[in-house]
Amino acid sequence: MIKALVIILIVAIIVGILGICYKAIYNRLQTLNIKLQEADKIINEHLKKRYDYVVRTSHLIKKKIDLDIELFKEVETLKAEKASNIELDAKLTEAYNTITTLNEDYPELNENRGFKDILRDFEESNEIIEASKTYYDKYATSLNSLLNKFPINLIGKIHHITKKEYYNTLEINDNLLKNGENF
Repeated sequence: MIKALVIILIVAIIVGILGICYKAIYNRLQTLNIKLQEADKIINEHLKKRYDYVVRTSHLIKKKIDLDIELFKEVETLKAEKASNIELDAKLTEAYNTITTLNEDYPELNENRGFKDILRDFEESNEIIEASKTYYDKYATSLNSLLNKFPINLIGKIHHITKKEYYNTLEINDNLLKNGENF
């Protein structure tokens, strides 16, 4: 009788410890997931602002220097096609680079106060997005490396927590190679 109680007590303690470990791992995965969602939300919000800046700039450029640039049309179609944030970010960055080049080539654009305001807002938004992408990639790296380990990968599968794609893929790959990790 006493042996049975001892065995039950030992099993209960082991199950309790496993339950605590399970909950701790699950909480860690959820915390990383929440941080990624918050960063993605900020990135998404500022990508929308950058999209609006490109559209407004496109209209200003058409009005002031009578240029119709194909890249701006591509940006508008990407938004309509509901492209991923990564694709949209790449196109918006390309559009921003085109806008800054036009700013240098056409001084009459630089005289326009609305154009100056858009450029300033674009730069502020770029800084926020870059910081958010760095934050996102940091936590995506943590989450992805955790999901490569047993038994964490099982807990991730049970709760449908999957590996995340990086925003700055080249930087992440370089960092992983420096640290000797596989990607």
